Amino acid sequence: MEWSLVVNSFIGMLAILNPIGNVPIFLEHVENETPKVQRAVALLMTLSIFILLATFFIFGNRILTVFGITIPAFRLAGGIIILTVGLRMLQGKSKFESHGIETAAASGSTFDQARNRLSHILVPVAMPLFIGPGSITTVVLYAEKCTSFSMAIMMLLVLLVCSATVGVVLVSSRYIFNKIGPNGTQIVIRFMGMILCAIAMQFMIDGVSQLLPGVLDSTFTHAGK
Repeated sequence: MEWSLVVNSFIGMLAILNPIGNVPIFLEHVENETPKVQRAVALLMTLSIFILLATFFIFGNRILTVFGITIPAFRLAGGIIILTVGLRMLQGKSKFESHGIETAAASGSTFDQARNRLSHILVPVAMPLFIGPGSITTVVLYAEKCTSFSMAIMMLLVLLVCSATVGVVLVSSRYIFNKIGPNGTQIVIRFMGMILCAIAMQFMIDGVSQLLPGVLDSTFTHAGK
């Protein structure tokens, strides 16, 4: 079992999902709902995020095959995408700016209200705020590194844990934002941005090492793993 890959994938996915950095945007879209509805929306959002991540993990490579895209090419392109996300986070910029927020109908059960609210914010909050080009690229690239069924199951568990972590943050979003404030949020965003930039560079190094074998020092590449 490649435990280093498991740890790396967990950190990478959590960084690119950026739950703390996305707290203000999530709150912006549910601020007019009751606390119970906010928590229900957070749980439904968590389930949606996991389903989307698992779908791209399982079928991502098949999609590449259909379009005739090689893994080295996807690694290089994906590295560039993740790098742009990381640089944007280092600059403290959000991936989405909201323009007007609608309120869900206040009728029906808590679940019905949450489901109605989620239908309004699934796009753009779940996609592309959480599940955007960077997270799709990351999960497909990590799927390519799974060489056994047990490793694939472990990676799916990693995605589940990452999604659950996002859920915990979203459920506690109002408390967290009140505690760390805007400055603390910006610090988290910039730190995660730096981690993403490093992961992006590693993806590009691995892509080049596959295209030009023997050129780069194998100590710093993971293309064969």
